Amino acid sequence: MTAEQSAPLTLQVEPCTKDPSRYRWLIRDHAHVVRQSCYSLATEHEARTQGWAAFQDAAAIWRDSH
Repeated sequence: MTAEQSAPLTLQVEPCTKDPSRYRWLIRDHAHVVRQSCYSLATEHEARTQGWAAFQDAAAIWRDSH
């Protein structure tokens, strides 16, 4: 599992619980999941790339609201 952080938001990329050979991403605000991948992805790199794009959107929304 890896993580990136901006403000209180954290991007996590981790193996899928249903199929550990695949990966998913989650964006958390402290302990609460605010966004997550809708489906598992074939590689960790693919999950990180999609998660990073979603993370940047979520971080921009967070910055604009504060």
